[in-house]
Amino acid sequence: MSEPPNDPNRESVPLLLARTTSRIRLEAEAPDEPPTAGVAERLTMAIRLPQARREVRRAIGYLRARLGAGGAVVAALLVLFAVFADVWASDLPIACKVHGRVWLFPNVTHPTELVAMGGDAVAREAEWRVRAVVPFGPETRGPVEARPGGSHPFGTDREGRDVFARVMHGTRSYLVFAAAAVAVCLVLGGLLGAIAGLFGGPVDALVGRAIETVSAFPPLVLVLGVQAAVPQPTLATLFLAIALTRWPEWARIVRAEVMQVATSDYVLAARAIGASPLRVLRRHIEPNVRGQLIVLAAAGIPAVVLIEASLDFLRVGIPPGTASWGETMSEFRDATHAWWLLAFPGAFLFATVVALNLVGEARREALDPRARL
Repeated sequence: MSEPPNDPNRESVPLLLARTTSRIRLEAEAPDEPPTAGVAERLTMAIRLPQARREVRRAIGYLRARLGAGGAVVAALLVLFAVFADVWASDLPIACKVHGRVWLFPNVTHPTELVAMGGDAVAREAEWRVRAVVPFGPETRGPVEARPGGSHPFGTDREGRDVFARVMHGTRSYLVFAAAAVAVCLVLGGLLGAIAGLFGGPVDALVGRAIETVSAFPPLVLVLGVQAAVPQPTLATLFLAIALTRWPEWARIVRAEVMQVATSDYVLAARAIGASPLRVLRRHIEPNVRGQLIVLAAAGIPAVVLIEASLDFLRVGIPPGTASWGETMSEFRDATHAWWLLAFPGAFLFATVVALNLVGEARREALDPRARL
């Protein structure tokens, strides 16, 4: 056999072994650090780093819990303001005796006799009375643009109406309106999303096109369009317009949740034994999406409040005669010196949105184990 041609770049085996042995000897004799140098430090970091991460996560969780609790407290106070708005501010007393007759809670029932007399006349002719904290209703006229203080703790607006009374009664109108609109979105969006996710096919395609069509318009623009199309806008038309702009978000999320649950083994087994779609939806799918619906409801109320306040600021929202934060803030444009017209309603609006968002976030983390990881 012929030997392979000599390669000038190829070293012989003995020479390669000699060089390797020499390199090993030199490395052994070099005063380098031992191979175990830094191992203790690395082990310490490997132990402390996860501990530090756990401490940071624990601190974040603690902060979130406290923020959620604070939001719940503020939300509870707002609900109390809304429920007892007539106790906080009303031109009629809480209880009184007029012309020998005792009246209980006329500030809530608004009896015709006392309303016809007026709050000032009732105060003069009453033998005794228990008045509200602020003896002015949301439409009671007084001094124009009075500064905060005295009998008007939040001042008065450009028409002489007490700002405190309008803020308290505005809290009631906003929360009730937002809760009702969210309830309609819950029924409409949740039902359409569940039907689309459960049946699929043409039904899913039809609902999907409807969701895309409505979602293509900004909510505020769509509500303004509906209000402009109605000859005489009322509170009912505003309510329906806002509900129509919010249901696609609900339907999209519920559809995704239902499609995920509908492919589960227990749902397929229920269908295999002949369970009707309604029974499958009620017994197997609804309990699994209930938590998501609660989270959506908690997050939907502040969104509706913001839309309603924006419309009221533009004077196309709640009809005149109903207390509104947005309408009171809009008067600041023509009376920039009256800072209280913007400060107090704006503070209540800010507190409402932030508190309800914190409550919704805390509720989401409580219902979603993945959010606590």
